[in-house]
Amino acid sequence: MARFRDATTSRIVAYSAVVLGLALVAGALLADVIGIGGGGEGIGWKQLIAAIAGVITALSGTAFLLKPGGLASGD
Repeated sequence: MARFRDATTSRIVAYSAVVLGLALVAGALLADVIGIGGGGEGIGWKQLIAAIAGVITALSGTAFLLKPGGLASGD
């Protein structure tokens, strides 16, 4: 039972990382549109750093979900 809880918890954490990363990317790229950007034209350096961090977070979550013999196979 404890092994099932560990796998379920790991899956939840991985999905959360994917969702959080995608939300960070969307927020960074849409910051000017929703009014939280620093102004100016185009994507600023802070937005770019946030978008890159979001992509890395989302890819890390995806990697944990897809790793062989890991969460995706139910082990």
